[in-house]
Amino acid sequence: MVLKTKKHQPNELSILVLRDGFSFCTQKKSCFYPTEDSNNIDPKAISDFLDQEELVSETVSLIHLDGLSSIVPLELFEKENAAFYLSKGLTLAPNQQVVFDVLESYNQAVVYPRDVKKWNVLKELFPTLEAKHATTTVLAPLTDFSMGTPKKQLFVHLREGAFELFLFQGAQLLFFNSFEQQHVDEFLYYLFYITEQFYLKPEGFKLAFLGAYDHYKEYYEGVQEYHSDVIFLDAPSENRQTKHPVPFLENKTL
Repeated sequence: MVLKTKKHQPNELSILVLRDGFSFCTQKKSCFYPTEDSNNIDPKAISDFLDQEELVSETVSLIHLDGLSSIVPLELFEKENAAFYLSKGLTLAPNQQVVFDVLESYNQAVVYPRDVKKWNVLKELFPTLEAKHATTTVLAPLTDFSMGTPKKQLFVHLREGAFELFLFQGAQLLFFNSFEQQHVDEFLYYLFYITEQFYLKPEGFKLAFLGAYDHYKEYYEGVQEYHSDVIFLDAPSENRQTKHPVPFLENKTL
């Protein structure tokens, strides 16, 4: 089954902002640039790296993955108080500012912190840069996919060190959260904890992984031992054998 996501075209570059660096992705390859301290990022060094890797592109988009996000229904969202929606789960660092993406068509806003230094450096390098949070990038196609489906669907976005859960019934988002995970047992613990919290019986919901990757084979098998109604969206994945930290978004753009 396929999600309505936008994949890289020739001359398109996406930048995934991770906690420890930037992942520069094109249709042909992905390259990682480490950033241990955002206060010491050198724009010239990044520019030289891009030239060396021949990653100059006409269209550049940025996807934030270095901070938590919150999804807020538009009827409850006040942009003047955007920081409030993160206040219970996150303490802003001095170098962070609160920003948000508004999805008018879906009546949702995604609120998240942005590293000011990282943003300014990338904006200097790419003045026409467009940016969104990874949650925004995934939320819209998941909502479209869920429309008209009465059965509850639990979507799992697995990535290095973390995973996101989106629980839908039809186009209504019932639950969203991000969890840290370092191994399959930790992942299964949080996953089944949420199914218990929402009284999800095995026959009452479909579980969908975003993509299918060899690196997460144990995760898929662990779930399938306990739940039979499992599907994989955008599978077989073009980058099935990738070791990228965020495989589902490696070949996607805004």
